Amino acid sequence: MPKFLENKLKQEYGEKSAIPYKVMNKLGAMHGNKETAKGAAMEKKHEADMKTGSAQETPHEPMREMRIEIHRGPQAKVTGFTVHHHMMPKATKSMAFSENTTHSHPFGVGDHEAMMDHVHEHTAAQIASTDAGKPTPKEAPAGASAMEEEAEEGE
Repeated sequence: MPKFLENKLKQEYGEKSAIPYKVMNKLGAMHGNKETAKGAAMEKKHEADMKTGSAQETPHEPMREMRIEIHRGPQAKVTGFTVHHHMMPKATKSMAFSENTTHSHPFGVGDHEAMMDHVHEHTAAQIASTDAGKPTPKEAPAGASAMEEEAEEGE
């Protein structure tokens, strides 16, 4: 059976749940308690992806919003933070079936630097993935930036 899939499903549904095995049977990765050729191929492909790093090289999912929640305890003392990432809805045929994906990362009150590194990592990745798909801005005359030129045109 594909061990990576089993671990992922057990993490989602619990160690003692039978659902991971039902899902793998439904996907065709297992037949009963035996691994199928499809399951072996899935495991082999996953291992190859992990070795080549292709899974890490995929572009970051576009983020719609990042929010920092501040947790307070007794007497309004700050006890920690949670960084929430709200991703752009995935394209579907109908917005009725769109998914709103969120990820949350908790940080303790003493982890401020780690939290800021985390925020920087994600904002930099969003800028890099945006810049990768865009042409460079046109060069404005006399050293002005393209944005300054556009602002002057609007006045």
